[in-house]
This record gives sequence, structure tokens and C-alpha cells, in this order.
Amino acid sequence: MVESTIPRTEMIAEVFQRLRRLIVEGHLGPGVRLVETELATRFGVSRTPIRTALSQLRQEGFVEALGEGRQSRLTVTPVTRHDAIEIFGIVGEIEGLAARWAAGLPEPTRAALVTQLEQLNAAMAAAATQSPPDALETIRLDTAFHREYVLAGAGRRLRSFHESIKPQADRFIYVYHTTLTTGVIVSTGEHAVIIGAIRDGDAAGAHRAVRSNWENAAARLSTSITLVGERGVS
Repeated sequence: MVESTIPRTEMIAEVFQRLRRLIVEGHLGPGVRLVETELATRFGVSRTPIRTALSQLRQEGFVEALGEGRQSRLTVTPVTRHDAIEIFGIVGEIEGLAARWAAGLPEPTRAALVTQLEQLNAAMAAAATQSPPDALETIRLDTAFHREYVLAGAGRRLRSFHESIKPQADRFIYVYHTTLTTGVIVSTGEHAVIIGAIRDGDAAGAHRAVRSNWENAAARLSTSITLVGERGVS
């Protein structure tokens, strides 16, 4: 097996990342059963790194156990409206603080940040309006947009909080960008409000605009989830 040449901790991390990516991108959809032996064969590793990775994914809410004792089985968790609202709300609060502090940076630093944000937002709008829309590119650009002001404004503690919760939002972000083309375009308009507040040094306005962006996105995504069903989104 390939794992014999890779340190155990690195192997677990790699398996974890690969499994999470499959779930985030819908290749392992809601309700799919996760069998250690099948995944071990698929990844070319033993069951040990698979078992550890599944345990970590369960702690982060990507995987759940159904049943009890020997009859229990691990499955991919559903994409629920409640989770979307909760996770996006948490991310909005954390990123809102980062934006507040970014708006308080010296004017030359803010100006450089604003230029970068405008470029990313314009590229995201272009990707969302092309035919067909490039969902993977809008996800990349949206992620980069938010990361810019978080890195600019957040201290190490806030960044740590952000890094711990953001992966849980990625699955919902993927669903958002692949099912809500018009919603993505609306998001770029909300991004413009964030940019304007940071440009003006309006700390409270930047905080409010970021929270609104995430809350509105959660509301739009909730509508989509309601239409397709919580176990039908993948």
C-alpha cells in the first residue's frame, strides 16, 4: 500500500482532506453510507487512516452515525436549512469583526485592499454571468474575496476561529454557487457594499455589511434547500 512510505500523520491528513473534498463537492452526497473497507480500497490505504479521518469528519459535522451499537453505520450528513443558517451566521459574525478592523486600517493600506477586493468581485461577477456560469471559478473568487479582508483585519486569534469554522461552511458554499446562479450575482452587489464601507473607513458599516451578506446568503440557500429537500442536495 502507498501508505507504507508516508508518515502516519500525513496519511491521515491526506485521507481526511480527500474525503472532506468529496463531501463538500457533492461526490459523496447526503445520506451516502461510508464503509471503511470500501473507502480503504478506493484510496489504496488501510482502514486505520480511514477510521481516524471519519472520526474527525464526524466531529466537524460532515458525517453522522445512524443506529446504535453493532448496527450503527456512518453516513454523510444532510444539508439542512438550520445548519446553513447557523454556520453562515457564525462565519458572518467572525468575518464581520475582521471587516470592522480592516476598515480601521491606515488609508493607504485600505486603498490597496479595496483595489484587490474590487478586482476579485468584478471577476466573480464575470464568471457568474458567463454562459454557462463557471461555478468553480465563482467559488474560488468568492473565497478569495472574503479571505482578503479577513487576513487584512483579523488578528491571530480571530483567524484561528475563522479557520476552524470556515471548512464547515464550504459544503454549503458549494451548494450555493452550484444551485443559485442569480444568488451569486446578488452576492457581488452585497460585496460592493462591503468594499464601500472599508473604503470609507466605516467600521460599523463594514461589520454590518458582512453580516448582512452572510445572513442573506443563508436565506437564499435555505429557499433552495427547501425546494430540493435536505437529502436531495448534492
